[in-house]
Amino acid sequence: MLPYAPWIAWLLPILGSALVPAFFRIHKRAGELYSILLIAAAAAASFSMVPDVYGGRSLLVSVPWLVLPGGEVLEFGLLVDPLSVLMACIATGIGLLILVYSVGYMAHEEGLPRYWFFMTFFIGGMTLLVLSDNLAGLYIGWEIVGICSYALISFYYHRKEARYAGIKAFVTTRIGDVMLFAAIALLFAKYGTLSVSEIAHEVELHGIEPQLMTLAMLLAFGGAMGKSAQFPLHVWLPDAMEGPTPVSALIHAATMVKAGVYLMARFSWTLIPVEHLGTSGLDQWYSLMISIGAFTSLFAATMGLVMNDIKRVVAYSTISQLALMFTAIGAGSIYGWTAGTYHLLSHSAFKALLFLAAGSVIHAVGTNDIDRMGGLRRYMPVTFYTALVGVLSLSGIPPFSGFFTKDLIVNSLLKGGHWVPLALVTAASVLTVVYSFRWLSRVFLGEFRGGEVHHPDGHGGLHESPPVMTTPLVVLAALAAVIGLPPVEEQFLHFFGIEEHIEVDPMAYAVSALILGTGLLFSYLYFLGGRLDPASVRSGALRPIHTLLVNRYYIDAAFEAVFVNGFIKLASAVRRYVEERVIDGLNYASARAFVYFVQAFRYIQTGSSNVNVGGIAIGIFLILIFLLGRLLGYF
Repeated sequence: MLPYAPWIAWLLPILGSALVPAFFRIHKRAGELYSILLIAAAAAASFSMVPDVYGGRSLLVSVPWLVLPGGEVLEFGLLVDPLSVLMACIATGIGLLILVYSVGYMAHEEGLPRYWFFMTFFIGGMTLLVLSDNLAGLYIGWEIVGICSYALISFYYHRKEARYAGIKAFVTTRIGDVMLFAAIALLFAKYGTLSVSEIAHEVELHGIEPQLMTLAMLLAFGGAMGKSAQFPLHVWLPDAMEGPTPVSALIHAATMVKAGVYLMARFSWTLIPVEHLGTSGLDQWYSLMISIGAFTSLFAATMGLVMNDIKRVVAYSTISQLALMFTAIGAGSIYGWTAGTYHLLSHSAFKALLFLAAGSVIHAVGTNDIDRMGGLRRYMPVTFYTALVGVLSLSGIPPFSGFFTKDLIVNSLLKGGHWVPLALVTAASVLTVVYSFRWLSRVFLGEFRGGEVHHPDGHGGLHESPPVMTTPLVVLAALAAVIGLPPVEEQFLHFFGIEEHIEVDPMAYAVSALILGTGLLFSYLYFLGGRLDPASVRSGALRPIHTLLVNRYYIDAAFEAVFVNGFIKLASAVRRYVEERVIDGLNYASARAFVYFVQAFRYIQTGSSNVNVGGIAIGIFLILIFLLGRLLGYF
């Protein structure tokens, strides 16, 4: 481990980001290079911790932070264990690749100091979140990624859609943030500490209080639902595509949306002994997590089928894949926990790859509409073949990573007897194969449908993105190709100190074969082989379903009607009937009464000093008589 590596990994990006605008004043390249070096140093610190935690080892480092009433000192601790180091490596490692890619993608954009500041600050906040042993530190990191996501989603603030998308993300995730804060307050009230390690020690000594811990975990899951965009708090994530594509990749693959999965993995790994995952008494927590996860996986996949925005297809895929991770962790077993965290690692690689490939295409054709693409395989071979790796991994085609990690999820559901979630996950996985190959075929195969193309760099025609953009694609494609292989899986288990060999039920392979067979069949009939016309789905008996999916089940419209327009109407009614008629009415009535009193009182003001002095004398005399009477007992 590098000296002070746990502190460097998050402090350097957070503090160093403040100097980003200063370096951009020197030169644009100086600002970009400085930002990349910041995250490179953070990544080096994160990866240097891997040998120290390999095998399930952990290290707790802390410093005095705050003095509480009574003289007690609150420590700020960092928990360096396999889970936190894995997440730190994902945030800084993939974040570094995205920043390198940004040099090419954002080359002709305005507002670059703002962009690079928030990108580095974002990565630092996420690294703080995952390394913090202190729940207050975790919550600070949680809020940092929230404010950075708001700023980056609305980066193109001159566009109304971008401004609204940023506000929507901020407000929607804030609902979950309040629930997480309540969970942290509840745990602090019970255990008198904000240290996850100390709470875990108390739990180990005295056992779990199922009612209190269930309530805390349910509230924390509410926070995870907001950050990781699970139904019904999923509505912000597709609209987050209004931000620059590298931002989409950072949010969806390396940082913010993974925070919710990490939180659930952290609590179920640290607060509950691993060997007691299935017998912890937290059945309600696990049941809600697996139910919401399984439903959301299918729910989001259906919408991914019909989207025509190249990034929104991948965005709905993100919601669905995050739901698979929650489903696996919600299985409440070491098999499910391992499957969920392993799929988190796999997903980080192939989802970053798909978003950056989408950005490479947008950079080439100048549009997000897949109906104005096609045939790009000939013009952009590197982007095509790397995107193909991402699609094969997302679809779960062997031997790419998604096949192995999804198999583990299916296996955990089979071993736990979770048949309904298994059915929903199976259906979602079939749709994943279909929308993935639809995306690939509409973008890269066939003939180009976009007309004449003009580039900001002045070069006309279609051509491959520059090496600064394609190199991260190649690196991510290599990772997506090997992460799931059996030797890597074995090392992954050893990394967490899990010596138990995970036997995969033969039925899991049968389910995977069913998923791939069905998904590839429909993909061939409608997209790859062209046997059936996809446009036929938009007419006839399926037209109402297609309309329902295109309009996203009208959930966004319902939220707009209830929580936006409804709130405006409620506020108007309160203003009219409460503020104007009641509050203002009382104020005006009080003012009029005071005016009447003054008008009545003015008549006793004669203007004669003799009368006024006489009145004062009479008043004093009466007061003295009253006091004397009280003294003698007459009153």
